[in-house]
Amino acid sequence: MPDVVRLVGFGIASALLALTLRQTRPELALAVSLAAGLCLFAAVVGRLGEIVSAMRSLAERAELSDAALPLLLRILGIASLCELGAQMCRDIGEGGIAAKVEMGGKVMVLSLSLPVATALIELVAGLLP
Repeated sequence: MPDVVRLVGFGIASALLALTLRQTRPELALAVSLAAGLCLFAAVVGRLGEIVSAMRSLAERAELSDAALPLLLRILGIASLCELGAQMCRDIGEGGIAAKVEMGGKVMVLSLSLPVATALIELVAGLLP
């Protein structure tokens, strides 16, 4: 719980600082906003190891194939990084570029998941008379 309080407190303090600077030094406000976003991301990235370990344990219990977990982790990584990148683009005021980052992430996720979807369709088709 203290980690969450620290994370939220840092986020709020950074947002207030950026808001205050925006009126007199907009270029510094942008730098504060981007730096705070990267710091917040770096603060939670360390927890990914715990999540990966838990997911491996669940995958073993569910007897998932060895290819399923790395695929799922890559998809989650792509989604997280694209969301972070898109939000940073929006902070800069580039909503159009943010939309392209999100679209690129969706295309990448779709291309990674296509073999799984194809195998699923083939499995269902094989069950039908």
